[in-house]
Amino acid sequence: MNLHKHLEEFKALVSIVADYMHLPESAVERDYYIVLLLKNLADSEYVDQCIFKGGTSLSKCYPGSIERFSEDIDLTFLGMELSDKVCDKKIKRIEEKMTNTASTEKIAHERSNRSKSMYVWFGNKDNRVKLEIGSSVRPDPYSKKSFKSYIHEFLELHDGQDDIKRFGLEEVTLNVLNIERTFIDKLMSVKRHALCGTLGNKVRHIYDVTRLYHLPEIKRLLEDKDELKWIVRLTKETDYFYLQKRNIDIVYDPTGIYDFESWKHCFSVETRRIYEGLHRSLLYTDEKQSFDDALRVFEKVSRVLRKIGE
Repeated sequence: MNLHKHLEEFKALVSIVADYMHLPESAVERDYYIVLLLKNLADSEYVDQCIFKGGTSLSKCYPGSIERFSEDIDLTFLGMELSDKVCDKKIKRIEEKMTNTASTEKIAHERSNRSKSMYVWFGNKDNRVKLEIGSSVRPDPYSKKSFKSYIHEFLELHDGQDDIKRFGLEEVTLNVLNIERTFIDKLMSVKRHALCGTLGNKVRHIYDVTRLYHLPEIKRLLEDKDELKWIVRLTKETDYFYLQKRNIDIVYDPTGIYDFESWKHCFSVETRRIYEGLHRSLLYTDEKQSFDDALRVFEKVSRVLRKIGE
């Protein structure tokens, strides 16, 4: 991928695609850079040792699942059996492979032997991408998924094959955490942040859970009690291990029952205010989101989990 090296054409395409998709130019540009960084991973020897997960994996690999801007790349390196020293070296090497010629800034307080974060940008630092790579827990289940940049998709729809070839735009294929596990991950994350007093910084997870709840894949998951219980238990045990591994004080038991009613009060007036303002800053749509709808989703899911003892 070399479109960004042809600055005038890059800016022109960013503008055209932004108008076409009704998105800010910064979102189209950032999307291109996210795909570029992931393409570097896909072309490396570490491609089969990493799992792409989180909100950006949803927007890129499950189109239409969520409609919000993403500014980060969240990866898990499958190095759980390695020593801390070896794992540290491997993750640093993955960072080097992915960022290549980009500018970077390490986030010191988010770096350890098994977890590293940095900001990455090409040209404009204001449009930086956060790259997070961890290796404390195994993300299951996952499968191969392919995706393209918005610019690539636009050119395919508008007879731009010559430009696709000239600028080296390619489809990227990676291991991606399944949407069912991502749903449960985010569901549990909301509870943890609510009880830890940090929900204000993670209101987007409430939006993600609410959006994903209505998808056929999640409806099927909630009806398949055996599959649901397996993924919920796996996620809870993973969360418990993660908190212990990173020496994070546990103010609640990640393995306990979900019981939304017991912590529903954490969905405060401030949480509602932030949620109902997401359309002004985070979402593709200008439509105000209903916080009451979100509450109902959490109540429904909690009732389903109660029936399976979770």
